[in-house]
Amino acid sequence: MALILISWIYIALTCVHLGLGLSYFIQLKNNQLIPVLISGLFCVSLLSTIWAIFGRINIEFHLFLLALNGLIYFSKKKKIHQIFQDFATDLKALSVLIKVFLSVVTILIIAQCASAPFVIDNETYYIQTIKWLNEYGLVKGLANLHISLGQMSGWHILQSAFSFSFLYQNLNDLSGFCLLIGNIFAFFKLNEFFKNKSIQDGIMGLFPLANVFFFQFISAPSPDIPVYVLSFLLFFYLIDNLKSEDIADFDFIALLGFFILFVKITAFALILIPLFLLILHFKKWSKQLFPISFMGLLTLILFVTKNAIISGLPLFPLTHFRLPVDFSVPLSSAEFYFNSGKMCMFFVTAEEYQSMHFLQIALRWLFASKISGLINVSTVLVLLMSPIFIYKFHHKKALWLIYSVSLIEFILLLLSSPVYRYFIYLTLFWGFFIVICLVQNQKLISGVYAISVLATAFVLFFPLNFDGLTQNKLISQNSSFSFKNIVFPHKNSKLQTTFTVVQNGNLKYYTPVQSAFFWANGDGNLPCVNQEQIDYFEQTLGVVPQMRGADLSDGFYTKSIQKQ
Repeated sequence: MALILISWIYIALTCVHLGLGLSYFIQLKNNQLIPVLISGLFCVSLLSTIWAIFGRINIEFHLFLLALNGLIYFSKKKKIHQIFQDFATDLKALSVLIKVFLSVVTILIIAQCASAPFVIDNETYYIQTIKWLNEYGLVKGLANLHISLGQMSGWHILQSAFSFSFLYQNLNDLSGFCLLIGNIFAFFKLNEFFKNKSIQDGIMGLFPLANVFFFQFISAPSPDIPVYVLSFLLFFYLIDNLKSEDIADFDFIALLGFFILFVKITAFALILIPLFLLILHFKKWSKQLFPISFMGLLTLILFVTKNAIISGLPLFPLTHFRLPVDFSVPLSSAEFYFNSGKMCMFFVTAEEYQSMHFLQIALRWLFASKISGLINVSTVLVLLMSPIFIYKFHHKKALWLIYSVSLIEFILLLLSSPVYRYFIYLTLFWGFFIVICLVQNQKLISGVYAISVLATAFVLFFPLNFDGLTQNKLISQNSSFSFKNIVFPHKNSKLQTTFTVVQNGNLKYYTPVQSAFFWANGDGNLPCVNQEQIDYFEQTLGVVPQMRGADLSDGFYTKSIQKQ
């Protein structure tokens, strides 16, 4: 816990400096701590992506960051001090009860981050992605080694910048830092809601009630957490500023949209929100759009470049456009990966998927067993009920716009990737909206908060069995806190895995001796991939990954062979 806290202090200082620098470039007027931190995180993610194109994200990058930190600090010292002074003043203005909630939640977040990672994707590709970035940067054809590595997110690149691998190996908790930012902002808005009863403050103020769910993702660099936090911020600022004709308000909303897409492309529909504002006020803003347009274009270029380098598919996960280079992932591998994933998402077999029409598949998905079905049904019900509550209680254009975008996003995900963690932020937002329409009593809300904090602490400190909620045995046991992690956090992997070296053609790789599941890599040395996966692709698809040169930095290509 102590090491995580120290690293977060450094991350916060860095993000304030770079966020303030970015704010001056795109002329943001909001110099409160939370928006500046978000701007700083986005700035570092773009800078580290540019850096990774040319080399590893390691001590050299941090020397560059330190120099940049110093330059900005000494040129904007007074403004930086003012940001922290204003934040301290805002903290003092919170009610005693909210101060207690915030203090307890902060400790719980750090404790959860110090515990063993829970997210399965961490063992599949998070750990390995960040290792590759720390040791080599963006590597050509990396997805040929393991197709999941093609899903490298802007959040993983940002985590690699703040993993400090040249100092210590077990700092992997940027999602927890992001959740803390979201919670701090939410507690400030809850404090304001108790005074003014505004709808946007109320919805945002209820955000921490979902911590018991969020906590399962924050001890690994899951891109889902920043999407949850940033989307709530995006919705908040839209409701707060829809009628504003100040381009600075639009710029921050657009920045949030760009950041969300850079983190997770499955939230694509959210970019419609800043696009709508742009169309609405284009004539007034047309001569002031260069800075934010540049940021949007840079984000798009880096997103496409990242995908093109690691997979040869510039619009990954879309496979329609494939670069004519030797390191492009073959369509057979990509289609197998996405098709097998889609079967799991819809809870059907390959034969059922081919024989059933979409309505049957959708019903199978909707009424899936355990927590997936519960959240799926809840989401549909909340989305069906929300228009009634908007019309009756808060008939505002901003809410109708968010609802329309939510519906588009949900439909797109239903047709492609209907995993509840991809859309649960919509469920929560509209669920909280309905709650705020019906309940505004301060004592009742505070009581629910107390129950939520106790439930979160209970799940954190006591081992629990989730067999009643999920069929996945790999996540049937929560990652509870151990007091031996008060200073040093748990290692980045929860698996107790040993590795052996295997040679296949010119590729020598590390493989788990006893694989937890087909796609598992764990925390093996580079290059690491499951031999079971390599053998399966060789036997069924007739392809094997090979090195493009004598060094790992040269990347990988897929070699076609005769099926055995």
